[in-house]
Amino acid sequence: MTTITQIKNDPALDDWQPLDIGGWLRRDVFGTVWHILFAIILVGTNLLVIQATFNAAPVELSFTLAPNGNIGTVGNIILALTNGAFLTSLVLLLWIVGAGVVIWGVVRHKLSGPIQWLKDSMYTGFFGALTTLFLLILIVFATRGLLAWGLFGANFSTNPDAVAILRDVTPGAVWGIVGANMKLFAVGRYPYDAVWRVWVSLAIVIVLSTLSLFAWSLGSPLKKYRPWLVYAWLASMPITLLLLYGIPGTDTGIMMTVRTNLWGGFLLTVVIAVLGIVLSFPIGLSLALGRRSEAKGVPMLWLMGGGIVFLLLYWMTGGYPTESATFNLPIIFRDPPLYPVTLTVWQNTTLQAFAVLGVLWLVGYYLNGNLIKTFCIGYIELIRGVPLITVLFMANVMLPIFLPKEIEIDNLFRVVVGVILFSAAYLAENVRGGLQSIPKGQYEAAMAVGLSTSQSMRLIILPQALRAVIPALVGEFIGLFKDTSLVSIVGLFDLLKIAQTVIAQPDWLGLQRETYVFIAFIYWIFCFAMAAVSIRIEKNLGVGQY
Repeated sequence: MTTITQIKNDPALDDWQPLDIGGWLRRDVFGTVWHILFAIILVGTNLLVIQATFNAAPVELSFTLAPNGNIGTVGNIILALTNGAFLTSLVLLLWIVGAGVVIWGVVRHKLSGPIQWLKDSMYTGFFGALTTLFLLILIVFATRGLLAWGLFGANFSTNPDAVAILRDVTPGAVWGIVGANMKLFAVGRYPYDAVWRVWVSLAIVIVLSTLSLFAWSLGSPLKKYRPWLVYAWLASMPITLLLLYGIPGTDTGIMMTVRTNLWGGFLLTVVIAVLGIVLSFPIGLSLALGRRSEAKGVPMLWLMGGGIVFLLLYWMTGGYPTESATFNLPIIFRDPPLYPVTLTVWQNTTLQAFAVLGVLWLVGYYLNGNLIKTFCIGYIELIRGVPLITVLFMANVMLPIFLPKEIEIDNLFRVVVGVILFSAAYLAENVRGGLQSIPKGQYEAAMAVGLSTSQSMRLIILPQALRAVIPALVGEFIGLFKDTSLVSIVGLFDLLKIAQTVIAQPDWLGLQRETYVFIAFIYWIFCFAMAAVSIRIEKNLGVGQY
């Protein structure tokens, strides 16, 4: 008879785990050591910064606030408020109060509203609190230095003689260069007698913007007028351009012609940006829809037959090679960096045939003969593969070639066409991303209720797709507004080109810093305004909330 004996395992053996020396060192030794070292570095950095800011030199005042070194009442108030010891002590006091409030809320388990925000944002722990103190001091004293240079120690006189006399005793900026050239910055060489037309155009834009802001607010009584506002915006563009340009052929009077070569400054920047944004949007939308087209294409046999007919017609009209041709292939590691290749008549003919028929075969095989999709893909990838400055140069040089000789177009029209073509390619990809984000069920639901393809795209798909890509679209618009500074390279006097012209004036030499700070501030104001409008639209439409 067999006896079965049950063996009990030792509990100590069940709980036994292999000794992880590396994990212990990494977790309990080196982790603590690095924390200690980082804390020492952070505390030391804060102490050094506090000492430096506490003993910071007082701000220097301009001649207006301290004539001949005699500081007035306003100057004394400024010196007191910007004193390094005062600001450092104030920041430390506020930081200690904030830390005390957070600790008090944690102890009492009452973290409501601002206290919860302080704990989550500024006092996340020992390291977070020290980092907050460091950044607060840096922000406060960076603002102090900016105000000292741009306001307290600045000279605002627009008289070049007075500026020259006070130049050596002016510790801050010389903003007279901006005031004396404000007209150039605003409208360039636009005639004085016609500047009122610019103001009228600006008033139209401001009125329509204000009405649109109220009409597109939730619960607005102007909601029923939204279609009329859209029509008003569309009508305002030709009206504004007519006001700015005047009546063609009129040399005198209130509506005299002001040619675009006289437009400049901020006016030109806005015109290029607005025309580029408004006119490129429908083109980009069409390109996005074309790239996603699934329409039945041209059969392969028709494509190849059309290619053969095209080659025959091309050869019959004088394109057939009659002699050998030499091509210079670029070779980088060669001196000279060209490698000549000579093709006989038959080789050249065969190359032409392979090029045409090969492209058509690729279209038929990979894109099912969809020529619309082929064109959209080729256009988008070609434009996105080159920088904007290249497109501007090509538009400036190549566009007149495609027009009759008797038609003359100015540089502004060429540049606007280049900007539109460039922006449309990027907008198309943004819109295509929105279209791809729409689930297939939305298409099926539109078909189920009896909507046609165009109706479902216009009423169901596109509104959702555009809503999803509002941040990307506004980002593209902001980038386009800033990219208008490149038009100065092709000879247009935009805001940046005017700045380069102003700093070259004999009366204002050496004031590049003030000029470019002013230009940067203008760009920032309008880019920030577009971003703020985008945030408002996203909030009203609930983008990202569901």
